[in-house]
Amino acid sequence: MRKMILAAVGATALATASMANASISINSCSAVLTSCTVTNAATQSTIAFSNSNVPPGAVSADINFTNTLAGLYTIIVDSTTPGFDITSVTLGGNTLFSGSAATTGFLNLTLGSGTYDFTFAGTSPSPDGGAVSGNVTFNLVPVPEPATWAMMLLGFAGIGFAMRRRARPSLAQVA
Repeated sequence: MRKMILAAVGATALATASMANASISINSCSAVLTSCTVTNAATQSTIAFSNSNVPPGAVSADINFTNTLAGLYTIIVDSTTPGFDITSVTLGGNTLFSGSAATTGFLNLTLGSGTYDFTFAGTSPSPDGGAVSGNVTFNLVPVPEPATWAMMLLGFAGIGFAMRRRARPSLAQVA
C-alpha cells in the first residue's frame, strides 16, 4: 500500500512540475537594421540584429517585441564590431544605460509578460561606414514555481515521517 502511495505522489510530481519557457517574438524592427531574428530556448532567448552597411556616425535602432513569461531577467547587449560604441539602452521607456561601452549588462530586471520597445543608440566606428551586429540575450533567472515548492515540502514531510516511523534497534539486555 505504501509503495502505491509513493508511486502516486511521484507521478503527481512529474505531472505538475513544469519547466517555464520564456518566448520572445519580434513585432517590428527599425529600418536601420537589415536583420532581426529571435532564438528561443528553455531558459534563454536571444534577439540578434545586424546591418552590414551602416553609415558613419550616430546609429539608433528600435526593436518592438512581445514577451510571454513574466519573471526576473538578465539582459546583455553587445556589439561584435570592433570600435562600435553603445551610448544608450532603453527598455519600455526606461533608460537602462547611458554612457559609453562596447558591452552592457543588466541583472535581475523584472520583466512582465507584454509588449516592449527596446531601443539602443551608438556610434559607427568607421569614417566610411561599417558593419554593426550584436544581440540582446534574455536569461530567465530560475524562480521555483508553486508546484515545485509544494513537492519539495511534501518530500521533506515524507522523509521526516519515514525517519520517525523507522524501528529503533533494541539494545541487547545484559542480565
